[in-house]
Amino acid sequence: MDRLRKEAKASIYAEKAYQLILQGVREFHSAEDQRLLMNSLLCQCALFSRLWEGEQVFFDLLDRLRQVDLDDIGEIFPPTHH
Repeated sequence: MDRLRKEAKASIYAEKAYQLILQGVREFHSAEDQRLLMNSLLCQCALFSRLWEGEQVFFDLLDRLRQVDLDDIGEIFPPTHH
């Protein structure tokens, strides 16, 4: 039961993060500007992770990013054309 509660809570945060990111991306019209925004967001998230939670959490985040399956991402977020 605790696992389900944690997963539900995590999905709430994931959904909010997705909404905020999508809102920011929509403010930029070129693919280059959108890429720069995403790069900046990723760097800021890594920085805050390191400052607030320490080195191990930061390295865990990097490991999770390395393990992202790009095929799965394509199914979740279909490519958009500019």
